[in-house]
Amino acid sequence: MDDDSLQRLLDLQSEDLTIKRLEERRSSLPEASRLEQVSAQLAELEADSEIARKQLQEVTREHGRLEGEIGIGEQKIQKEEQRLFSGAVSNPKELGALQAEVAMLKRKRGELEDQLLEVMLQKDDATTTMSSLDKERSESAQQAGALKETVAAIILEIDSELADHTTKRADIAATIPPDLLSLYERTRATKGGVGAAALIDSTCQGCHTRLPSKEAERLRAEKGLQRCDNCGRILVVK
Repeated sequence: MDDDSLQRLLDLQSEDLTIKRLEERRSSLPEASRLEQVSAQLAELEADSEIARKQLQEVTREHGRLEGEIGIGEQKIQKEEQRLFSGAVSNPKELGALQAEVAMLKRKRGELEDQLLEVMLQKDDATTTMSSLDKERSESAQQAGALKETVAAIILEIDSELADHTTKRADIAATIPPDLLSLYERTRATKGGVGAAALIDSTCQGCHTRLPSKEAERLRAEKGLQRCDNCGRILVVK
């Protein structure tokens, strides 16, 4: 096996490691992970906002109903008091019944006013909750939008680099003898993506094992296709 082919094999290995690094980076972007978290938070806020909105609508309807009943009751009280004090009713029994009716209407008005006060407090709380959730949801939506743009830009950059290195890899692979390329691919598949390594200063750069001096000298003298006794990778003597 000629030395040029073996040297190109190291170039191929370099491209493969770069491609692997880029693919791993693309699949584990911290920005993408953060985007998932923010998107989940946004979905939760939207669900909470929908619940809060329905609660606010319900308490608003109740507020309107109570105000309506109080208004009707007030009209009845005014009407009955007008009759009571107008002198039109002189029968004591009828007057007593009219006074009892006015007293009952006022008691009911008081009960409704107590209920209205409670509902008003609930409405204030619901409005505050709705406002707070809307603010959080808006902030999360803005954050998610910014992260989406960031992730898209990073992926675009990585994909561009991947395309360049994939092309370079194909060009280099085309110059390597098929049998050597096949051996490299088989070795790479079982050695964590590293099928060829340089021997530098008697050390295999694949497994970082230092070879005995005599063994290293022998490999340098023989040159050609060599394998690391420790890891089995193709060893390119530098």
